[in-house]
Amino acid sequence: MNKHYWKCALLGGLIVFIWGVVSWMLLPWHRTTSHKFANEKQVAMTIKENARENGIYFLPSCEAEGEKDKQEAWAKVKERMKQGPLVFASVHLEGMDPDSVRPFIGSLIIQIIGAFFATWLFMKTKAMSYGRQVCWFSVLGLFAGIVSTLPAWNWMCFPASWVIVTILDLVIGWTLAGFAIAKVAKK
Repeated sequence: MNKHYWKCALLGGLIVFIWGVVSWMLLPWHRTTSHKFANEKQVAMTIKENARENGIYFLPSCEAEGEKDKQEAWAKVKERMKQGPLVFASVHLEGMDPDSVRPFIGSLIIQIIGAFFATWLFMKTKAMSYGRQVCWFSVLGLFAGIVSTLPAWNWMCFPASWVIVTILDLVIGWTLAGFAIAKVAKK
């Protein structure tokens, strides 16, 4: 790997990271696609009382505890799914320090790794104009959004507004990174 890969990875990763900070902290669109529980303290207490450990939780659970007849158990799960509510949640019982820099550092590293692979893929393409090169990164962002976000909409009933904002967020971030990476990578 030549030094351009690492230069592009650092530059592209930094740009996507900065875009993420702007998108999540300064723009209102992520806040407008999420809602607040009517009684957060009660919901938090209920989760703490019922979540056994950190992890992903589904409501209703697809596991039928204590049921011997699998068909009967699945029929009960299907009925609870029809009645609702449906919940897909990541539970971290210990909470998180909102002043910690750890998530920011982790996010920057993740974006740099992503930009490294994006650069590696990009370097495999044939010669094209600068505009098409930037467009290539836009399509990469769209691809990432489709394969990572649409399954949540399809299987977990994530709202379309959240899905659209999340996909646009990826497209914009990778388009911005594409302007820089395309400028540096194929020199």
